[in-house]
Amino acid sequence: MKFKLILKRIAAYLIDIVLLFAVLAPAGYLVERLLRINPTTAYEVWLAAVLSFSLPAWLYFCLCDHATTGATIGKRIMGLQARAIGTGRISLWRALARTAIKLLPWELAHIFGFALAEKVSNGVQTAGLIASNLMIIAYLAIFLATGGKRSLHDIIARTEVGLQGKQPARFANISGRSQP
Repeated sequence: MKFKLILKRIAAYLIDIVLLFAVLAPAGYLVERLLRINPTTAYEVWLAAVLSFSLPAWLYFCLCDHATTGATIGKRIMGLQARAIGTGRISLWRALARTAIKLLPWELAHIFGFALAEKVSNGVQTAGLIASNLMIIAYLAIFLATGGKRSLHDIIARTEVGLQGKQPARFANISGRSQP
């Protein structure tokens, strides 16, 4: 069961990333062409990426986690949902925290790879990119250790991902209501 959840969660995330890229890449390209924006410096490329990809991706993950379904399109396809431990539905603030922590390695890579690329030394840039990659390894290690139910962003935001409609017994009392 744990291996199945791990695979479902990985597939859900890949579906979401592919869908986001399929929608946001052409949209960002069209906006740049219509507004005659032509990013040339590393900082301008980062700024364009933030506006075209990061902000929409943050909104997507945050709002989908907060929705009553607790699921992105990828999670829905894979029959998964994210939920707050002890309460069920994820609050907007918890969804924002979960998203911020989940996407932190990605954003750090963009910041050190583009935004600060021309402003910091090679050593600082390398350290930032290594930190980003080490965070990904830590996220994966926690994810695998919990059988796919949680990663670092879930632990900090007090959330977990499981099959749609199935709340773990450890969070429900006899009456069926959740308890912290």
